[in-house]
Amino acid sequence: MTQNHISTILNHSLFADGSSLQRQITNDKELIQVRDRTDKFRLLLLHAQSVIDEAGERRLLAGISNNWHDVHELDEVLYGTEYVLADLKTQLDKFLIYSSEVSRRKNKNTPFNFLDLRLQLESLFSRLYALTTEVSRSRSRSRSASANIEQPKPSVSVPLLKLPGLDDVRKEIISALLGETSKVGTDNLKIIAIVGMEGIGKTALAQFICNDDHVLEKFEKIVWVSVSEDFDLGRIARAIIQALEGVDHDFLCLLTLAPLQCLLNMIHGHFVDKKTLLVLDDVMKKYPGDDWGDNWRVLKNLFSQGMPESRIILTAREKSAAVAMQSSHIFELKELSDEECWMILHQVAFVGMNRHKDLEDIGKEIAKKCKGLPLAAKVLGGLLQQKTKREEWNSTLNNMVWKSSVAHKHIFKLLWLSYIDLPSAIRRCLFYCVNFPKCFEMSKTLLVQHWMAQGYLNSADDSEMELKGEQYFDCLVARSFFQDFSKCRDDRMQTYKMHSVVHDFLQSLFQCGFRMEIKSVENRGLNFSSVHTLRHLILMIGQGADFPLDLKGVDKLRSLIAVSQGCRITSQALRNLFNQSKHLELLDLSLTSGWHNCFGPRGWGTILHEIPEEICQLMNLKYLNLAGSKAMEILPETLCDLVNLQSLDLTGCTSLSKLPDGIGKLVNLKYLFTWHCSRITCYPKGIGSLTSLREITNVIARVDCNDAEEFSLGDLEKLEHLSGNLLMKLVGNTIDADEASRANLWDKKHLNKIKIYLDGHPREEVVIKALNPSSNLKIEFTAGWS
Repeated sequence: MTQNHISTILNHSLFADGSSLQRQITNDKELIQVRDRTDKFRLLLLHAQSVIDEAGERRLLAGISNNWHDVHELDEVLYGTEYVLADLKTQLDKFLIYSSEVSRRKNKNTPFNFLDLRLQLESLFSRLYALTTEVSRSRSRSRSASANIEQPKPSVSVPLLKLPGLDDVRKEIISALLGETSKVGTDNLKIIAIVGMEGIGKTALAQFICNDDHVLEKFEKIVWVSVSEDFDLGRIARAIIQALEGVDHDFLCLLTLAPLQCLLNMIHGHFVDKKTLLVLDDVMKKYPGDDWGDNWRVLKNLFSQGMPESRIILTAREKSAAVAMQSSHIFELKELSDEECWMILHQVAFVGMNRHKDLEDIGKEIAKKCKGLPLAAKVLGGLLQQKTKREEWNSTLNNMVWKSSVAHKHIFKLLWLSYIDLPSAIRRCLFYCVNFPKCFEMSKTLLVQHWMAQGYLNSADDSEMELKGEQYFDCLVARSFFQDFSKCRDDRMQTYKMHSVVHDFLQSLFQCGFRMEIKSVENRGLNFSSVHTLRHLILMIGQGADFPLDLKGVDKLRSLIAVSQGCRITSQALRNLFNQSKHLELLDLSLTSGWHNCFGPRGWGTILHEIPEEICQLMNLKYLNLAGSKAMEILPETLCDLVNLQSLDLTGCTSLSKLPDGIGKLVNLKYLFTWHCSRITCYPKGIGSLTSLREITNVIARVDCNDAEEFSLGDLEKLEHLSGNLLMKLVGNTIDADEASRANLWDKKHLNKIKIYLDGHPREEVVIKALNPSSNLKIEFTAGWS
């Protein structure tokens, strides 16, 4: 991660040829000195990158180096460098605007003070030089020389066609599923439990059963819910509705605002007359006294009122959970044989390979390292997939990790091998995911936006960042760090989750407090001053509690996510936050956008009336999520000063009456979500200046003229990067042909479909003819708008 951290900084725009700092010609002595310091700093970073090579970093991770303190100190210096460069770029951008608007007299001093930033750079330079020297000495003392390790090629996600060793139990479970029916309204509901240790194949077996032809023929609906550590009925209910109705992810987010009883009524309407198979994956028996039992009884009673042929499958690590849930059948899984592990490893490792017989003898020895765990076999198969030489396979077989004490669980050693084999850039992205709770279902789009906000997706071409993020995500899926969880109606994979074992493994890597959860906040303030490495914070705020009025020790915070059951967020609390956490790059105050599945609110929205003007202090902010803020009526114009903002989510802000007039200044904005902002009647003209936009969920456009203040149809002209699907409300009784032509819909190569709501009287055929879309762009008309 350290090497990629340095790469992130070296790719900063201030170090690029032709940057604002490099090209600025001025007599200002401070600017000249700052430019000289950045040039020297760049050279030192290049030297540090050569010292901390990939092999050296991997030995350091593997515990061979005794300079762990140096690594953390180096990260502190790198984070500090990022902060200074970000502030410097902001000041330079303002300076360039100033100098272009005001004619400066010769030798007149600029009102901008760069002295403090220059001194900070000098201090960081000294610390980085000392640390680089020490790491260089440490590397020279190492007993073994470093070898250049080729970055692995992207792996391919391989669905298992067979599940060796579990076929007999699969048949037994299917027989129990299809057997004698239950009696309606009784306690005879057939509940089948699959029990076993982590990684033993419980989830994989349940997936195989759900895909069996006889099971698919028997049940009209198959509903899959990941339960994990928190048996939260609201979250489970929303997941059931998604599976039953096939709703889009955006609509599912809005279900966080629906009362629990409303959700249960919706489910009952489906269960009552359909043969349903409900799968509750990864159930855990909670501590006495919590509401685990009550939630289960409500769900069981609801399900019992359905068809007698309906069934429940649950997977659990402990038999006690299956017994507590009154399972009628309990199947306990045992470890696979070495040969069966080899069969799984073979399926994954040799996909697309023609010759592999010379590797089988080594492969069978590697399979013995799996200790009978199917997950281990799949992980090792993904690791070996792109390794075609005997020496590469031998290196895995004889790796020192098998004899080391680096992991307290055997499965962690296999995950370690796969983890350190990843390119450092992908490792950093993966490690970020430990922020999320175990049961968090992540969409590719959401996670890529998070990675972008953190600066993890370096690219000379800004338009390639999303593509790189998707490639990283697919690589992690192929390596079994993420697993397939749910799909859209068109059968595309929609959301994923991290295997609980993988989550535990990542948390065990660095026990320095990467993530903090607080499930209740009783005090008006929280102090994190003792957590020196706190960069990312999740506040899990219980029902009835307020967002903390004052947060201390958060001056280095890069991301803050607040998840609540309807907490009140005051303007003063946000004002204090903005004053203290000026380096924030990601701020999520929503109840939606994926958080519906980890700490489910039960019908309450965030009580947030306004965003203070001081938000303009968060000049590094790239991701802002205010979804579900139902009481917020207006956004401050100062929000438009956040020129680095890439994603703005306002989904479900039902009282919001308008977007800021200056929104056109957000030149780096790529994602703008305004689902169910029903009080907004027009969009500002500045939307047409957001040339970086990739996705905008709703667009309201004048179609009868080129309005001077409101967004008009022709203002789509420069939004060349729009992709996916677009929902548009066209306002006006006639269609202006010039505006329709100016929209350039024929050249929107990345758009797939536009759904149009006509707020006026133009005929549909006239609209389509005027728009003149390309043959690949589908135009549909809808009677609803939200």
